[in-house]
Amino acid sequence: MTHPYHPLVAQIGTLVQQRTGLAVNTQFRKELEPLLRGLANGSGLEGYLRQLRDSKETSPVWQKLVYTLTIGETYFFRDQSHFRLLREHVLPTFALQRRFSDKPHLSIWSAGCATGEEPYSIAMMLYESFPDLPRWQIKLFGTDLNAHALQAADVGIYRKWSFRHTEDGLRTRHFVETEAGWQIKSHIKSMVNFRHANLFAGAPTTPLDVIFCRNVLIYLEDEHIRQLEDMYFNALAPGGWLLLGQAEAIHFRRERWQTHVFPGTVVYQKPEATIKSLSHRHTQPAIDIPPAPAHASTPLPSAANYPDAVRAFQKDEYPKAERLLAELLTQQPQHAPAHTLLASIFASRRALPEAHAHLDQALRIDPLAADAHYLRGMLLLEENKKDEARKALDAALYCRPLHPLALLMMGNMHAQVGELKRAHRLWEKARDAAAALPPSTPVSDLSDLTASGLDALIGHRIHDKEPKP
Repeated sequence: MTHPYHPLVAQIGTLVQQRTGLAVNTQFRKELEPLLRGLANGSGLEGYLRQLRDSKETSPVWQKLVYTLTIGETYFFRDQSHFRLLREHVLPTFALQRRFSDKPHLSIWSAGCATGEEPYSIAMMLYESFPDLPRWQIKLFGTDLNAHALQAADVGIYRKWSFRHTEDGLRTRHFVETEAGWQIKSHIKSMVNFRHANLFAGAPTTPLDVIFCRNVLIYLEDEHIRQLEDMYFNALAPGGWLLLGQAEAIHFRRERWQTHVFPGTVVYQKPEATIKSLSHRHTQPAIDIPPAPAHASTPLPSAANYPDAVRAFQKDEYPKAERLLAELLTQQPQHAPAHTLLASIFASRRALPEAHAHLDQALRIDPLAADAHYLRGMLLLEENKKDEARKALDAALYCRPLHPLALLMMGNMHAQVGELKRAHRLWEKARDAAAALPPSTPVSDLSDLTASGLDALIGHRIHDKEPKP
């Protein structure tokens, strides 16, 4: 593990990781020292470290640190595909299984619920989906380590920005307008049980039917991710569902989960003997959550930007890149290059269903996304689907005729079957495309290969495979 240079900063980072699981030493390398000096507020790093050691995570000094390090910004019905899945497949399945029992029940946990928009969204969907809701024993928990965020959730007053991806009728049905903002009505508020808790303390109840844990794993080290994945698996009832954030996937023991690929999302299910696969069903969405009008509010400044994520990716700092992309997609869910870059990260981890799902999403947003077509071609080549790979690479070159990596790979494919003259022409075109870039510039967001590196690589290939006259 790479630590910040200042030894006290490294010690604080290690303490934070031990107490919370947040991988600050790896994800905030350059930013951590100025961030901690600001939080120390004149007491110095040594004094700040002493305060943290002598305090519990519930104390103000810890809470301010947690608030600074994590994504606190969210909105109602974030990640529309998850809520479509919940309404169209998950809830109807549980209703069919349990509706006619004496005490029908449902247990859902929103882990890392921030200011409450997620569990309240779930509550609203349950209220509108179950006409016999009073008969049901609903356990709906929202937990977070950030006490400040939980206080806001318990108050339940939200401004227009929290409704930016909802239809107008939602507010009139479940909120009351006040001078401070939109106050959630008691019939929804009473459904959610908020708790201040560290995730590693365990689930709020077991067994659980659904766990939402979105944009949490991106902050953690592998050791803590493994612990949480084990805990979630054990806490779920057979047939229970785990929903992760867009930038997240199961890291460990993937084979024990059933991976379902739905339009726009990948979700995980704890196996049950009677489960039938629901994957790849394309039904009309039962709930439509259109984007808010552009004039609805002034966007908040983004906590991350795409170029920073690209730089982290090209330095093989994948956890940092995932965190930055998650922050970006929280505010800009229709950012096709971010989905493509995430697909590349997942592909490098062999999380192939997740990689293909993000490529599908990128190409739905922008059918002319050349990098997405190129990456799909590379994945298909690894699967030995050469004809499909060729079509994907052709699509990349249709979208961007001088895509250096697509030209390189098409040249390689022709060289492999002995079509050396054609390979030579494609490689030269790739070389020309690279020549238009500064020598030290990467030729694609998806690669750290620079223009000069590509030129040298192609030079070697042309020398090794000179076409015969």
